Amino acid sequence: PERVNIISSLWEQAVPLAYNREFRSAKGFYKDTEMACVSTGIGTTSAEICIHELNNIGVHTAIRIGTTGCISPRFQTGDFIIPVAAIRADGTSDCYIQKSFPAVANIDVVNALGEACERLGFHYGYGIMYSPSSLYIGQGRKIKEQGYWPSQAEHLLQDLIQAKVTNIDTDSAGQFIVGYLHDMRMGSILSVLTDRLHDTWAPDNQGERHACQAACEAVRILMERDKTISKLRR
Repeated sequence: PERVNIISSLWEQAVPLAYNREFRSAKGFYKDTEMACVSTGIGTTSAEICIHELNNIGVHTAIRIGTTGCISPRFQTGDFIIPVAAIRADGTSDCYIQKSFPAVANIDVVNALGEACERLGFHYGYGIMYSPSSLYIGQGRKIKEQGYWPSQAEHLLQDLIQAKVTNIDTDSAGQFIVGYLHDMRMGSILSVLTDRLHDTWAPDNQGERHACQAACEAVRILMERDKTISKLRR
């Protein structure tokens, strides 16, 4: 919910809308472009509720703004990763469709996020990520040094690295699936806070704020393109 404050601080005429449990919303104008934001909590279970209700009131495009841990030498803390697709391990999306169905971001949203980072001078790259519904065992972190530690967790990170997976979060795959099956354009921009290859963490150093700025710029780009396409079709 605190991320709504960061996003709203980038807007003119920011207005709070509602706040219940993990869901906090606001609307405003970014460079004369009207947009809104809402917090979804942690993981796809609560995000599913949010995405469904947003779609019911007409929302057709959404960008997840979040943080991530990288497992690729292509990235380091402070960079931004724009996932093109995600490995599904969130659980919620399995309730929607079979496991073989891919979780992919909308290409227009991906391109808009890349263009936004270019305009703003942010260091970014594209990737394929892993989205488990777990912060510890499901991401290859032990809960106790001598405690429960399944064999699949022992080799999880190395297997993902071998497959050239770039990063890990708990939300994007499920959001891509739920949004796609609601006929929505979905995407993510993620600020790298931890480098799992070297087991290092870094202070945020404006990364979260810059990710919010890039997402707002991307929404502005998408709305400009939508208006242009609409005029051409008339």
